Amino acid sequence: MKKVFGMVSAGFLSLSALQGCVATASDSGERIGNASEAASTCYTNSGLNPTKAALAVAMADELGRWAPDKDLVRVNGGAATQWNYVVQLSSSAVCLKNNCANTRAILGQQDDRLIAFIDQNVFNPAVFRNDLSASLQRAQTMISDLTRNNPRNLPPAHVLTMLGGPVDLGLSACGPHYVFQADHTDGTPLSSTEATNLGNALCTYGYGSCGNNPFISYTLTGQGCPAGRTCIAVDPADGDNTSTTTTTAGSVPTYPLNRLYDPSNTFLNSACSTTTGKAGKMLSKCTAQPNTCGYLYCIPS
Repeated sequence: MKKVFGMVSAGFLSLSALQGCVATASDSGERIGNASEAASTCYTNSGLNPTKAALAVAMADELGRWAPDKDLVRVNGGAATQWNYVVQLSSSAVCLKNNCANTRAILGQQDDRLIAFIDQNVFNPAVFRNDLSASLQRAQTMISDLTRNNPRNLPPAHVLTMLGGPVDLGLSACGPHYVFQADHTDGTPLSSTEATNLGNALCTYGYGSCGNNPFISYTLTGQGCPAGRTCIAVDPADGDNTSTTTTTAGSVPTYPLNRLYDPSNTFLNSACSTTTGKAGKMLSKCTAQPNTCGYLYCIPS
């Protein structure tokens, strides 16, 4: 995604300062989270894994932190989710950018009404909704356990500032990374230990033992980081804001999850091909389903 992949906006900066840089276990870009990186294939699980990774990037960018145990809540989703629980932004969440438009649009993908026009083999709203609800509860339990039993491993209070992305850090991950500067709330940089502990805030997104999401690939990196600062990187799949267009003349784009995060509607009504090869157009469902605003969907003609 932009992923996302999510779903992250195509307008993000290109991280030119990081191009070609490779973080290795022997340098300041030491990798952590072996459980996540050990995944042998980039399985999407009906679109669940890249979508959760995209949510991690969106919340880091728009809320400036990873505190889903505080910034997200489970509520009754009503008819749009067959009366199941759905995860939403908390009323106390403080949006630093765009009124959290990207975060809200990703959370809107829990809407069962999307089933009417998307391929459930590519993305399944019910799988996303049910897993996200369980993952949030799992994360809240983990933070409570750390608070009682191992407070030294708690993620520190922090502020994340996006430096750019997506960029290929050469880590053989499931997609390029988004890189963030990680500071204390007073503006001083996190230590490497604190930045490592920050990974414990990623349980909701399926990181490590919380799901082994292969699209997270959380990494500390000193490459391209401002002098004296600490930087981390997260790897969503490069799907929602890029295409798999071939070089064939006249070909039209195919989006890996049959959707594109395009809040400016630049590609509204443009031609596309679904992942099953059907010709279609990029259409919005914002009017009927406001919780999906920002996304365009490749819908067969």
